[in-house]
Amino acid sequence: MHEVRSRLEQKGWYRGQVVQEIVVPPRPAVYAATPPGLPTPAQAWLERRGVRLFAHQAEAIEAVLAGQDVILATGPSSGKTLAMALPVLAHLHEDPQATALLLYPMKALAQDQLRQWREIGEFLGVEMMGIYDGDTPAHHRPRLRSRARVLLTNPYALHQYLEWHHLWGTFFARLRYVVVDEAHWYQGAFGSGVALLLWRLKRVLRRYGANPVFLLASATSGDPEGLAWALLGRQVHPITADGSPQGPRTWWFWDPWRDPRSSTFAQALQLAAFLVEEGLQTLVFVPSRRMAEVLAAAVRTALPHLGPTVATYRAGYLPEDRRALEAGLREGRLRLVVSTCALELGVDIGGLDAVVLMGYPGSLASARQQAGRAGRSGRPALVVYIPEEDPLDAYFLYHPEELVSGPVEVPVLNPRHRGLLMRHLLCAAAELPLRAEEVQEFSVGAQELHELVRQGALAPTPAGLVYAGRSRAVDQAPLDALSARQVRLVWQGQTLEVWDEVRARREAHPGAVLLHQGQPFRVHNLDLEQGVAELVEHKEEYVTKAVTAETVRILGWEVRREGLGFGSVEVREEVRAYKVVERGRVVDVRPLELPPVEFQTEGIWLSWPTTWEEPGALHGAEHALVALVPLLVGASAKDVGGVSSPVHPDTGRPTILVYDGFPGGIGLTRALLGRVGEWVQRTAQHLASCPCAEGCPRCVLSARCGSGNIPMDKAGACALLRRWWERYGPVG
Repeated sequence: MHEVRSRLEQKGWYRGQVVQEIVVPPRPAVYAATPPGLPTPAQAWLERRGVRLFAHQAEAIEAVLAGQDVILATGPSSGKTLAMALPVLAHLHEDPQATALLLYPMKALAQDQLRQWREIGEFLGVEMMGIYDGDTPAHHRPRLRSRARVLLTNPYALHQYLEWHHLWGTFFARLRYVVVDEAHWYQGAFGSGVALLLWRLKRVLRRYGANPVFLLASATSGDPEGLAWALLGRQVHPITADGSPQGPRTWWFWDPWRDPRSSTFAQALQLAAFLVEEGLQTLVFVPSRRMAEVLAAAVRTALPHLGPTVATYRAGYLPEDRRALEAGLREGRLRLVVSTCALELGVDIGGLDAVVLMGYPGSLASARQQAGRAGRSGRPALVVYIPEEDPLDAYFLYHPEELVSGPVEVPVLNPRHRGLLMRHLLCAAAELPLRAEEVQEFSVGAQELHELVRQGALAPTPAGLVYAGRSRAVDQAPLDALSARQVRLVWQGQTLEVWDEVRARREAHPGAVLLHQGQPFRVHNLDLEQGVAELVEHKEEYVTKAVTAETVRILGWEVRREGLGFGSVEVREEVRAYKVVERGRVVDVRPLELPPVEFQTEGIWLSWPTTWEEPGALHGAEHALVALVPLLVGASAKDVGGVSSPVHPDTGRPTILVYDGFPGGIGLTRALLGRVGEWVQRTAQHLASCPCAEGCPRCVLSARCGSGNIPMDKAGACALLRRWWERYGPVG
């Protein structure tokens, strides 16, 4: 890529934005012999296709043939699908009664994976496969349930259908394998719900005498074995050594603030057009559907001769349109595609020359997945990272090596969250009578079950406790929310998402602009009594930021060390107004009158031994610590909150307290507890790296701040964190 950069530097609009370049050397393939236990027809398929197995594929196949549960956590385009499909379909070929269930987080991914499984299945004579979800025509469903050998679905659909397991009796009784793809997506509230769904699935399968092998596939993860344990509740065989080849990969770190006269969008447009003109097939990842459409249209205007070769890819397109776009990328007919995260997952699009990341996608796992879309089959690749004006985005501009090769964050999920667990216990009781011994692993006592009986949610029978509620249990237990009170986000009569009430008050207040699968919507009305937020399409350029004020009380100390505490806290949040932000500038502040939100959760707090600390320093350190939480745990900065006080009433000291933004806590601050020294040190390093003098949105200023970022002392914040780390960090 040296010649490409030389030509970039000759462009009149270039202002030296490439401030760091990291070249990752090529990685050779590591092959292994085909496991001798692989049935002959499957070996014949490999020979017919001329496929040599990478070492991790051979290890996975051998483990599956031995009946082991597996998590395969290797990079993009490393052949994870083949490593799972080949032994599963070989077994289904040998046992004509056996079946397999495949779970994917998105419908589009299931469509793509069906094509790959069918390709192998047809050779092996395993041909009855299909997708079973909300889009499956009703008249096709009975035939799929009774005759399909392989069914593909998603957790949301399985959550709805499991209560009707008697319709699936034949399929479940013969089930030998369950595949959970893209397992790194299952974290936070959603992952916790999916873990409980898998517990319910295993419980139903025992009723039919099935004990399938579980195969998990994941992007690189900070703790794949721990992720599998959290999802399945049992040990699995982890496979993490990636034997697939990778060509040389050049990373450019683009500083858009080198050209203050040109917006980040305008610079991305110039860069994308340049890369395409250089002959590089390019994929640009953007945060929203609107930006995808606008950027693609702008490139077509700038380079009209490329019109038919420039396209947009996003959720919401018809399946046949998505398939055509994917084929266009694989076959090279499309030269530039602008996409939301919809192309991050394992849809087969072949090997590209360049990937541009507009903004940090929220996790290192996602960033590596997106970057891995370029340079497949050992070809050279270029990845360009363009940060938004955000502390986490800017962090990787100043610490590029961490984005390229740093340790991946650890996914956090908590299937023992009491509110979530109790609602899934009701779902389980609606599926099969529930016995007390079945819930011992979750530490649910007889008193808690008795309380559900007293409330009329459960009823005792000789076979066990059964669900007695008036509405379906699954309707009270959305997979991606934690609190009992829910708010549906509704657009044109269609429910797009279901949020817990706390999140809805914070992010779905009247006037709020929010994204659903990259598409912007505006909240027209929020009715908390009915649990409905009415949405309209948002076609203007501005976004919104809630202005909140928090007070946090410490209720109990689970950990008490010098300078550090962890335990239960009570949060009171008031959303007082929201800011209208256009092109990075606040153009209006609109007041709100909403009742305060109060909930109990978990928190972690840092304190200093002096009787007084500068409020501006504490405030700046709090903002920076909250912003960089996702560096260490699988979370968004919006999933946690923070407060600071020169003298907190519950510690009597200068204190910064960071709390889980979910009622009951999901385990985010608990995960920070074991890495608190690293968290503080890296935050201090980031503040020192930021080139601004007094603080900016890339380090300590926050659009969410209820006090308008006043007072604020960036230098003091950096010094404060360094003092804490020097005193407590090495042992924290």
